[in-house]
Formats: sequence, structure tokens, C-alpha cells
Amino acid sequence: MTIRCFYSCDGCGLKDQGVDVPARVGDDDVVVWMEQTVRLLVQDHKRRRVGCHPKSLQEIRIPMAGADRIGGPTIQ
Repeated sequence: MTIRCFYSCDGCGLKDQGVDVPARVGDDDVVVWMEQTVRLLVQDHKRRRVGCHPKSLQEIRIPMAGADRIGGPTIQ
């Protein structure tokens, strides 16, 4: 089960880049989930913009609509 998170990079101009990441389920620790999610966003950025080495990404967005927790899947 995945959710789509988004990020932008001021260094290379990427905007609203979507990345599917594992959803946070059960009693998964939110801090551990966030660390893993950020790593996946950074990896995606490195694949897309090999020459860009930013100190940070901007506008990281995690969908909350229909979820019962940060990073959780949409509840139907």
C-alpha cells in the first residue's frame, strides 16, 4: 500500500514532483516513517537531477485527505 508524496527543489527548479512511498500503517512510528520517506524523496531527486546537490528540498507534501494519521492510507 502506497501514498503519493510531493516535493519541489529550488536548486534545479523541479516543482510538485510526485513519489509513491509506503503508507504508514498500524503502529508504525511517525518519525521513522518520515525519515524513510525523506530518503525516498532524496533518492528520487538524485535520479532525476544528477547534477543538482541541494542542502534541502522544499514544499514536501504528505496527503491527509481521507487518512487517519500522517502518512496513512486513504480510508474507504
